[in-house]
Order: sequence, then C-alpha cells, then structure tokens
Amino acid sequence: MSDEGLNDDDLLRRCQQVDDRALTQLVQTYQERIFRLAYRVLADRARAEDATADALATVWSRCGTWRGEAAAGAWIQRVAWRVVLDYQRARRRWWRFWALTSDHGTESDNDPAEEIAKLDAQANLAERIDGLLKQLSPEDRALVHWHYFEEQSLAEIAEALGTSRDALKMRLSRVRNKLRTIWKEDDERR
Repeated sequence: MSDEGLNDDDLLRRCQQVDDRALTQLVQTYQERIFRLAYRVLADRARAEDATADALATVWSRCGTWRGEAAAGAWIQRVAWRVVLDYQRARRRWWRFWALTSDHGTESDNDPAEEIAKLDAQANLAERIDGLLKQLSPEDRALVHWHYFEEQSLAEIAEALGTSRDALKMRLSRVRNKLRTIWKEDDERR
C-alpha cells in the first residue's frame, strides 16, 4: 500500500502498526520543523540535532499512546516540545552557553561592498534578536518561534500544547511586552 495521499493522522496510525515507511514520511514532514524549534530553544546546532533525533525516536516509540484525540501534527509537536524541554533542562544543569556563528553567503549582481555591509547588518540584527530571545524562558522562546518563525496560528499552538487559545494569546502579549522592554534596555546600553 502506498503512503502517498495519506494525511498525518493516517501515517501515525500506520506507525502504530510498525510501518517504517509511514515513519519515514512523517520524519520528512516534521524533521526540519522540529529542528528549527530545538535550535531556537537550545541555541546550539549539535544539541538541536540530537534533540530532533530523540524527538523523532520518541514519536516512533510512543506512537502507540496516540489515540487520535488531538491531530497527529499537534501530538507530534507536543512530543517534540517535551523532548526539547528535557534538553533545555539538562543544558541548564550541565551545558555552558557558547556563541554560534552562521555563514550567510549569497550570490548577487550588486556591489560586493554593499552586499557585505548588508549581510553584516543582518547578521548583527539576527545576533541581537537571538540574544534577546535567550533572555526569555524556554517556553516563551518556543511560543515566539512557533508563532513568528513557523507562522503557526494560536489555535494550532494551543492544540499542540494542550492549552486554550485565549491563554496563549495573553501569554504572547506578555512575551511581546517583555521583548519590548528588553529591546529598550538593550538600546540604552548601546
């Protein structure tokens, strides 16, 4: 039986029947999304890769506990979130924070000096934003990541976290206010 045309719920049901092809398709769908969440929360590429692999292994090992009360995608995100939180907690106890740099190479017909200046400004802004986000709790960083970087609706996030949309809306408002305050304080220090 082909896995094409199956939705996430169908694929997760197939995983419950130990269908590794269905798991492969779910991994292809969720791997990058889980990695981006893990990287946003952990701010460490290697640990994010480990957390992603563990989250996907946990989805496979715990798929039998999914009963279909929540959408498969929400259940997978909840499992991934818990694994990422476990990594964050372990990091708090054992891991030191290291600054990560990223390569931003692009080809362009524009003036190379302008492109370098633009990339430098973008890298500085991204570094500043990452630094400000690190001041938030892991839960708040994940909320910002899902809503602004993954562009998920509050309803989708609420389903994944098993909470109400209104509670998340209020929490997101508080997080935005906190980020404004942190940004302003950072401006004053500069």
